[in-house]
Amino acid sequence: MEEDMNFQYHQFNRYKYIIENIKDVVWEMTKDFVFTFVSPNVKEMTGYDVGDLIGHKMPEFLAEESRNQFINQSMPRVQKRIDGDSEEIILYDVQFVCKNGFVKWFEVSSKPMFEEERFIGYIGTTRDITEKKEYESQLKTYINELKVMNGKLEKMATLDALTGVYNRRKFNDDLNLVIKDKEKYNISFSLIFFDIDHFKTINDRYGHKTGDLILRHISDLVLMNIRKTDRLFRWGGEEFIIILNGSELEDARKVADKIRNVIQKRDFGIGQKITISLGVGEYKPNENTDQVIIRLDKALLEAKSKGRNRVISC
Repeated sequence: MEEDMNFQYHQFNRYKYIIENIKDVVWEMTKDFVFTFVSPNVKEMTGYDVGDLIGHKMPEFLAEESRNQFINQSMPRVQKRIDGDSEEIILYDVQFVCKNGFVKWFEVSSKPMFEEERFIGYIGTTRDITEKKEYESQLKTYINELKVMNGKLEKMATLDALTGVYNRRKFNDDLNLVIKDKEKYNISFSLIFFDIDHFKTINDRYGHKTGDLILRHISDLVLMNIRKTDRLFRWGGEEFIIILNGSELEDARKVADKIRNVIQKRDFGIGQKITISLGVGEYKPNENTDQVIIRLDKALLEAKSKGRNRVISC
């Protein structure tokens, strides 16, 4: 008997030593979340003495957001597992308000306790994960900043710096995509290739600053007179291309003539009218990018050779 008592005494001291010296706080609660036991190292973690916690409900020490989350999410989840006679370990993170008012993040690991199949409460551990949460928050912020930066870089890579419309690189990518859609779904599309008549003369007479303003103004006018599903690209210099997805040649020609009329009627404030010449074509099966551009360019050159300020279909 004495030998058994010595063994139990040594076992008790061993467990006591472990509980008092591990970093995690060990605790026991009733089924109503009232603390009935808390290991002494809780003071180092929270500033509270054991006596400050015993007899009090755990949610009382949580930050408001964590308390509401615990009541509305964790408690029902715990109860559901208990009702299913589950003794599975339950993990959740909470914000705990320490005695000095400082809020720490704790990871709680709890397990329901049963006595003769009757649920009586919980036993578990609490671990300080404040540094981990701060690191995760910093990492999340860093990732979001990277996403924003990548978005800006993507815009820089696909937009024309002067006019804000898509650039030539983006045109090549988008044209390949609509060609694939045409081949796969038989969706018609057309293109409008245009440039500003006598633009060099305008630059020479009024200066490049005025020329840049005209390029931006014309880009805005075109965007206001095409659909949201259509796309405008600056090909280079004073040349632009429009992709009209889902449009056949006749519809594209009407759009081109509308744009031509809008621009020739606009007062750009330089004392003279500005006009554009346009080549319009519907994509033909099995054409590649170069073939499409060559065909449109020929139509544009024909429009210029016939007096400018006109639309030529091809």
